[in-house]
Amino acid sequence: MSKIDTKEWGEFLIGDLFELKRGGIKGLQLLLEGETPVIAAAGYKQGIAGYYNVDAEYSNKITVSCNGAGCGSTFYHAYPFNLNGDAMVLIEKKEMSDMVKRYISCLLNGVLTRKYSYAEKCSPQKAEKEKIKLPIKNGQPDYEYMESFMASIEDRVKGNLAILKTIQWSTK
Repeated sequence: MSKIDTKEWGEFLIGDLFELKRGGIKGLQLLLEGETPVIAAAGYKQGIAGYYNVDAEYSNKITVSCNGAGCGSTFYHAYPFNLNGDAMVLIEKKEMSDMVKRYISCLLNGVLTRKYSYAEKCSPQKAEKEKIKLPIKNGQPDYEYMESFMASIEDRVKGNLAILKTIQWSTK
């Protein structure tokens, strides 16, 4: 895979692109099991702490873990979910496609997991001041580029999965 040339990309504050809100669910251990994924502080399983009997407040949003060993872990959730106070949701200020949010989520994960930890916790106030480099067009984020880049990766993955499905696995 060829290296991406980022020389002419622009820096953007996360707070200029998103409104950041901490989750409001408290006491997961007191909740009844249910259907709604609840995002918490974790760097695995897309941050899902479990499935509970609560209303889904968000869908098609990016979340960031604010606590624990996975602090700064960033995930895109294409499904309805809710979150507790150990995570925050990023609500885009300008409409973005799912592919663009996936693209930005990957970049944020790299930036935030390198900077924040169990000892140095992330918060909406800190994260909104963080900068990320994005491709630009006329001084603004180039959403078309991000969309096409993620679509090409998705196509490549689908092609590789199709090839893997055709392989006869031996169980010797």
